[in-house]
Amino acid sequence: MTPLLTGERLKRYMLMNVVDPEEIRVAITGDEGLEELYLERTGKGFQAGNIYKGKVQNIEPRLQAAFIDIGGEKNAFLAASDVIPPDGGYKGILKKRRGRRLDGEGHPPIEKMLWKGQELLVQITRESIGNKGPSVTTYISLPGRYLVLMPAVAKRGVSKKIHDDKERKELREALEQLDPPSDLGFIIRTAGQGKGGQELKNDLDYLMRLWKAIVRRTKTAKSATLIYEENDLVIRAIRDFMQENVSEILIDREEEFKRARDFLGTVMPNFKKRAKLYDSNDTLFHQFGIDQEIEKAFSRRVNLKSGGTLIIEPTEAMVTIDVNSGRFNKGDKLQEMILQINCEAAKMIARQLRLRDLGGLIMLDFIDMERTSDRRKVEKVFQDALAPDRARMTVLPISPLGVMEMTRQRVRQNLRAAVLSPCPSCGGTGMTKSFESLGLDFIRTLRQKFTERQGVLEVTMHPKAASYIQNIRRIDIAELEKEYASQVRIKTEMAVPFDTISFNWLENDKNGAEARNPIANVRP
Repeated sequence: MTPLLTGERLKRYMLMNVVDPEEIRVAITGDEGLEELYLERTGKGFQAGNIYKGKVQNIEPRLQAAFIDIGGEKNAFLAASDVIPPDGGYKGILKKRRGRRLDGEGHPPIEKMLWKGQELLVQITRESIGNKGPSVTTYISLPGRYLVLMPAVAKRGVSKKIHDDKERKELREALEQLDPPSDLGFIIRTAGQGKGGQELKNDLDYLMRLWKAIVRRTKTAKSATLIYEENDLVIRAIRDFMQENVSEILIDREEEFKRARDFLGTVMPNFKKRAKLYDSNDTLFHQFGIDQEIEKAFSRRVNLKSGGTLIIEPTEAMVTIDVNSGRFNKGDKLQEMILQINCEAAKMIARQLRLRDLGGLIMLDFIDMERTSDRRKVEKVFQDALAPDRARMTVLPISPLGVMEMTRQRVRQNLRAAVLSPCPSCGGTGMTKSFESLGLDFIRTLRQKFTERQGVLEVTMHPKAASYIQNIRRIDIAELEKEYASQVRIKTEMAVPFDTISFNWLENDKNGAEARNPIANVRP
């Protein structure tokens, strides 16, 4: 079959590029183009959602945290707030439990709950990011299509994203009619809206079978062992992202297409026909223009239709997004134009947060607005644009200076970190030394080298750096060679970063041996 071209896109698609076995890519597209993108490298460990039987390696009272061995190079981080009191929970499943009697109210300190060598059942909540190991919790949650099973919390509830009180009440009643086990907790997901009792029951039965299998494996497995592995991105995307407004799921590999169709037939039979095998000669992501949009997602600059721009700067501690006005007439309607640009920017920022999967602390610098009412309008537009985002967020009001602070849940590496590596030349700063600075550093280093020793010094550098130094700094080099009775030999290599210069003494060089005589220390 041949899908609609990018310019003709009227439907909402879920595109699954699984031709290359090393990486699975899932894109969700709509009338505005690429809306969400998810990447997953196959074979990577410690994925969010995985469950492990771990062992406490170390307890840090000052951090109120413990480090758990789950079988990786780095121990997992477990905060005290993620420990089920009094001792991590799951009595009867984990062996060698110690009885704990805790006094007082509130959450007890971690040193009162855990001990070194203790076995725990933990689930990864955040994957390894940078030099940090994964974060884990003892509050296990198992998502189905319509329900989430929480074996450590015996409560029933409805997703906070379902706001209609009448529907919330009906969903609670439907859940109670299923008569789930009283010692297990269940939450109805947003996908459960409008679903009948049989669909919820099928999901409940699936989750109960899964939990029983986890219990059996936990009882017999050794510590630091994977107990449950989260589904790969193909199944996870269908389970978590498939909505009524997705017209088709296009998959470009027959084996994965059959697997996706079987999963749909089990958990969402009404959607089974929406999965289709993409068999066109043109690649799936190219046909829909996804590859081009992915390249744009790496750019720090995003253009707005109004002429304004966004400058997105991810850093180690936070993400800053600056809204620039661009070109517009600064006439009588200045404030109206600023409001228009800020509203357009708010919508685009919400889209970029999802597309790039930016998380942590995020600072948004809008164009200054004089009227308080305008700031409230931009806040409303931004909140509405954030509604489809599945990540947990906290958003503060815009300050009089036009700055908005927010946090967004960080679970996995963002798109930039997952695909790109820091530049070996600039170290990720985006800047390298100027020719002038490079030349000065070269002369200073050369002088220091000749002060310590004389002879033939081979210098390796990038061709562009060598061209500048040999032309602009030729006289300085000649003077140093004469002053120290030594010699400089410049060697060029394209593979050497621009602002990196290496120095190497040539021990066996005849001229160098002559230069290293006592007379060389006598300056003219």
